[in-house]
Amino acid sequence: LDRAEVLSSTVAQLRKDLAQDDASFPEPPVGEEAFERLRAQVLPILSERLSLGMHDLQVAMYRVDIPEAHLKRTLAQGGLHALAGECVLRELQKVLTRLRFAGRY
Repeated sequence: LDRAEVLSSTVAQLRKDLAQDDASFPEPPVGEEAFERLRAQVLPILSERLSLGMHDLQVAMYRVDIPEAHLKRTLAQGGLHALAGECVLRELQKVLTRLRFAGRY
C-alpha cells in the first residue's frame, strides 16, 4: 500500500465489496500506516454488519471473498479486528493480481 495506484485500487475494491461510498470510506494517505488506517475503517463496518446478524456479515465476506470457514476461524481466534485485517489483505491480493496480469506490477 505504499504505491498510490495500489492504495487507490484497494480502497475502491473495499468500497465496492462493503457497499460504501466515497464520503463514508475516505482514502488514507500513502505510506506505512495505510494498512492500519484501512483496517480501522473496515472494523466499524464489520461490527455494524454483525450487529444485524451473522448472515449479513457472511454476505459481506462472500463479496470480499473470504470463505465461511475462514471467517469463523478468524472470528474465533482474533475477533473482528483480525477479520478487518483479513478483508484489507484479501482486497489487496485482488488488486495486485489484476495489476500483475495487466503487466503493471
